[in-house]
Amino acid sequence: MTREFAHYRQLERRLWMARWRNEGRESPEEHATLDEMEDTWFRLSDEEQDLLRREAPRCWPTESSSLPPQLADRSYPAAPALWAYEGFHSPVEAILCAEAA
Repeated sequence: MTREFAHYRQLERRLWMARWRNEGRESPEEHATLDEMEDTWFRLSDEEQDLLRREAPRCWPTESSSLPPQLADRSYPAAPALWAYEGFHSPVEAILCAEAA
């Protein structure tokens, strides 16, 4: 993987995050990222461009709970970390305590 290809992957993730944060509405951050992606695209090899063309789109969040595109050199946990209930061992324990109050 070339440095430019890795940079393009990072830009995909940045674009995904911009779109997710703005709930799909256009934003200056999205436009800037798209401009940088276009500049980077022209520096990719023909093979890298072909690879990206064959992939499904990676830059649109399909739902608010979905994870951003995975970078090739990183792995995501199987599921997002659960919120820690302060003073309770589980969500059920917190609910039962609140109901008793």
